[in-house]
Amino acid sequence: MIRKYIPESIKERYRLVRAGLLSMGLNGKGRFSQSEEELLASKDISLIIPVSDAPKVTSRCLGSVERYCGSAEVILVDDASHLEETRDIIHSVRERNGWRLISHQKRLGHSRACNHGAEFATRKYLCFLNSDTVITPWSWRAAKEAFESDPGIAVTGPSTSRTSTKQQIHRATYCRMYWSDREIWAFARRYVSRQAARSWVDLPYVGGFAFFIRRQIWNQFKGFDTNIPDYGNELELCKRLAGEGYRIVWTANSYIHHFGKSSYDNLDASMRP
Repeated sequence: MIRKYIPESIKERYRLVRAGLLSMGLNGKGRFSQSEEELLASKDISLIIPVSDAPKVTSRCLGSVERYCGSAEVILVDDASHLEETRDIIHSVRERNGWRLISHQKRLGHSRACNHGAEFATRKYLCFLNSDTVITPWSWRAAKEAFESDPGIAVTGPSTSRTSTKQQIHRATYCRMYWSDREIWAFARRYVSRQAARSWVDLPYVGGFAFFIRRQIWNQFKGFDTNIPDYGNELELCKRLAGEGYRIVWTANSYIHHFGKSSYDNLDASMRP
């Protein structure tokens, strides 16, 4: 009850202090290189990124993808972004990298945008990536290893900073809106290095912010339910898959940062650089 009477400026100062303490030891200097195993794993992945404005987070997301997508096939789906800034970001990054771009004149929603992008995918595994994420050098290998270890694993998802499942790492949650990209990569390097190889945990579902699935199974189950236009589509699909006996696995030894509730036309004015 007392909290609601505390001025917002005091709350923000407290959050900054807390984030600073939790960020101690994260040296964002130096290089964050990908291993040969990560680069090799990226060759089997089609990365599908639906975008609908939110230019600040979109810019950070696509910048990290440029840096660490390796040889993944990248498919951008512009779901009728109306801001010129967003469209400029999308076209600029596409021209630099030769990525495929699908543009919608009318917004279709997250589920249909993902389904449309997947129609053009050619790799063995799909990753549906929200545009309010930052990928890291430790994004691909764990998913490929999980899929190759057991044909019964249909879906995987990495550790992260914001989701509704056990994938959420609390330290990263507190700092997710404050860390620079380099601090994110420094945290990911430290966190992943402390996980055992093949640190996999079965879950009822994984968060949709970075949703890895076998392309064959995606096609067999006809993707996301288009009656669910935006979020919650991953939960529904995982329920269908689990009902057929497939496994849903959290790959704890990988990390993709998620700001949360900052993509798909949501306001992102609070994003820090």
